[in-house]
Amino acid sequence: MKEEQRLKKIAETVIDDDEPDYEKDDPNGRERKHCWVYLAKGKRNTLESVFIEPSTGRKYNVEDAPYHTIEAIFNHKNYWINMDPSREIEEINMDFETETNGEWEYVMIKNDEKKEKDEMGEEDEDEDEDGQGAVEEEVLDMPPPWSPKLFVSKEKFLTICKAGEKTTFYKKCKVEFFSDCKQVDGLVKRVSIYEDYKRLITKEVRSFYRFRRDKLILRRRFPYQFKTIEHYEQCEKVNNWKKMIQVDDRYRKIYFYHHRNKDGLIYREEQIKVKTFEMYKGREDKLIYRSVTYANDNKGVDKTQDLVILDNNMNAELKIKKMA
Repeated sequence: MKEEQRLKKIAETVIDDDEPDYEKDDPNGRERKHCWVYLAKGKRNTLESVFIEPSTGRKYNVEDAPYHTIEAIFNHKNYWINMDPSREIEEINMDFETETNGEWEYVMIKNDEKKEKDEMGEEDEDEDEDGQGAVEEEVLDMPPPWSPKLFVSKEKFLTICKAGEKTTFYKKCKVEFFSDCKQVDGLVKRVSIYEDYKRLITKEVRSFYRFRRDKLILRRRFPYQFKTIEHYEQCEKVNNWKKMIQVDDRYRKIYFYHHRNKDGLIYREEQIKVKTFEMYKGREDKLIYRSVTYANDNKGVDKTQDLVILDNNMNAELKIKKMA
């Protein structure tokens, strides 16, 4: 049974197309000082407590973590010290916020204790005057910062990163940041998602834009599916596009915002060389649907007798077979 569990754990951590998902043995062992992220159970909808290694982005269960022990834990509210760091990490009680057995000690005084002391301040003063008051435990309050006040100029703040560009790599992902108005097409962020851990097979590319005249804010490309999805910001001065889905040489679907009041068009689909239809809403003439079907064979097109339309997608003339 133990052997089966061991093989199951190995299967969960080994990646077929890349190196095994574990940290290499540190030659310094317990002497190495290192920081990582602890995500407690119940927070962020997590079912179990996990550790996250910031250098690789990998997560580990508390029992299977490659770390030796914990000396201290801190968050935005307080700082907790492990009173016995000689214990292995499996033996440490991670419930440090509510622990009462003396395994953890906090450094900064808590806000609820501050309020209680303020409310009981008058009673404590009376007891001290009579010489009967108990000696208060000295708890370190949050000290003022020793560093000077941080100042960042507006120009540097708008550039976001050095030279206006920044690239960060994650597991099966690459994120690129660009400063506003630095790219010709208004690109501010690009997220590349890959199928493999070596980042060779691209699954999806998401490009985020700002300050474009056509109000394009997001473009999603799926290279191996020849598919493109675009999202547009709401604006009454442009073409009122809301979303566009296109597969090369197959079809294109366009969704319009509801406030398009010129002709009431809310949806248009173009099936390349097959059919084009539109859907309407809120028109005075009660029109809700219109379509055009094209002939399969356009070799015998006679412009004098046949009804012909120019297809801008294929740059070719198509013979209309049916209109509805």
